[in-house]
Amino acid sequence: MNPSILPVEAIRERDIDLLLLEELNTDTDFCRWFINELSLPALSHSIGAWRSISDFGLGETDIVFSYQSGDCKIMVLLENKLDTSFQDLQYDRYCQRAETYIKKGGCHQAYSILIAPEVYCENQNDFESWITYENIGEQLALKGTKRGLFKRDLLKIGIEKLRRGYTPVNSEPVQKFWMEYWVYKEKHYPNLTMKKPGIVPHNSDWPMLFDERLPGMIFYHKLGQGNTDLTFRNFPDETRDTLEEHLPPEAALVNHNRSFSVRIFSGKINRTADFYSQLEVVNQGLKHLTLLQEWVLVHQELVYSKK
Repeated sequence: MNPSILPVEAIRERDIDLLLLEELNTDTDFCRWFINELSLPALSHSIGAWRSISDFGLGETDIVFSYQSGDCKIMVLLENKLDTSFQDLQYDRYCQRAETYIKKGGCHQAYSILIAPEVYCENQNDFESWITYENIGEQLALKGTKRGLFKRDLLKIGIEKLRRGYTPVNSEPVQKFWMEYWVYKEKHYPNLTMKKPGIVPHNSDWPMLFDERLPGMIFYHKLGQGNTDLTFRNFPDETRDTLEEHLPPEAALVNHNRSFSVRIFSGKINRTADFYSQLEVVNQGLKHLTLLQEWVLVHQELVYSKK
């Protein structure tokens, strides 16, 4: 048999589920890397991983991974996406399940995480924490074993499947909302820069705004979540720790994998509904983004002195 022939013609999400399930149930080093990559509490020991878990009447979790961090039991709810769109309110249901696990005493902390190809992760606006097929493949290949290299190649087949089929599809109601948002921002909040919307897919829910004086920072208006975030990318932990001591009123510091945000809740917004009927909440969000902009400009010395 020609070794250049692909071992399988196509990879499905279920195949990736089983690949991950094996690693999370059998390889402590992989589990520890996985947790560190997501900046979750350190792993003391693994408890187990399970597939297709339906709890609390809130839909299905692709994989649940449970581990111990000191005296704290952690549950990680993993949504695996290869080339299908999110269902309506899918992320919200993951968050609700995570909260319910904590309330019912199933764990002390719970996290909702997306696993998908890089292009999928970067073009979705639901999950704030994710780990890519590419990163997982690289980690498996580092072992240098035939098994690790084979699994890396399976993930590559999945990634290529998405790349061949990925074409952003414009959503007219969401594009209309984004355009009206952009026009309003340009008129009333010109000090924050936002790219004029072009094609806007249905899932696009996080307008991104910038200030050219603040490299490495992105302002997000997370409409459905109701959060206004100033996100710091590739800054050291010392910057985060220093800024935490100087947060503006109502703000909280939130950690993501490879970044952190200073966040103020501003009210939830429906991107598929009429813009002007939600103008008061939109304006509140833009005010909070401006507040974060002014705050970080005052503290620039603290931010860039440690980078």
